[in-house]
Parts: sequence; C-alpha cells; structure tokens
Amino acid sequence: ICLLFLLFIGLNASAQVYRFETTGVSLSVKSAKGVWSAYTPFKDTKIVITLDTNKDRIVVYSEVIQLYTILGYDDPKTNEQGSIDSFQCVNNDGEKCVLVIRTDKGSKQKQLYIKEDSRVLVYNMNYVK
Repeated sequence: ICLLFLLFIGLNASAQVYRFETTGVSLSVKSAKGVWSAYTPFKDTKIVITLDTNKDRIVVYSEVIQLYTILGYDDPKTNEQGSIDSFQCVNNDGEKCVLVIRTDKGSKQKQLYIKEDSRVLVYNMNYVK
C-alpha cells in the first residue's frame, strides 16, 4: 500500500499545468482569395489559458471555451528574440491547427498564436504561478 501511495504521489508531481492570463487579443483572417488581412489592433481581454501537458491539451477560457487537443509537440526553438514552442493540435470541431507560444527574450511577455485554416488569433499573456 505504501508503494502504491508513493507511486501515486510521484505521478501527480510530474504533471505540468501552466496557467496564463491574457491582456489582449488580435485577429487576422484569410480572404476568399487566400490573402491574409492585417492583424486587428489588440483588444483588451482578461481570460485564462491553460497548457496541461499531462492531459495533452490547451484550453482558452473565453466566452466560448476553446479546447485544443495536442497531437504532437514540436522541438522548441530559441533565437536572439526569444523562444518558440509549437504544438500540433485539433480544435473542438476536429480540425487540425497549430498553436505556438512565443516568449520574448527580454521580458516575461508571451504570445499564444492559434493558427487555423481561415484565421489566426494572437493572445498577449503572462504566466501565472
């Protein structure tokens, strides 16, 4: 029983849930001709986004909850501007999409890009412990 208890605690300790709070959102849409629009000005927004690597999902707790199931984790990239973490996902409707978390090197500012076939949403966000 003690061994099972310790194993259970060890499994729970390895779960990684990251919580973010957004400060703004912007949008770009693809026209019928396949041309992307300029991003809209950022609109103030305060919602929670979670990245749960144990359950392989990213959840955006907006007015309509956006659930993204992670199918694959791309190798993280780092350059002089910061770091990029990419996730191959499917959305609530079962459509494939790519989610990208960019972190600026000189600040704690992060951005979540949700790249779908016809739109890209960008959230400015901060990591919350």
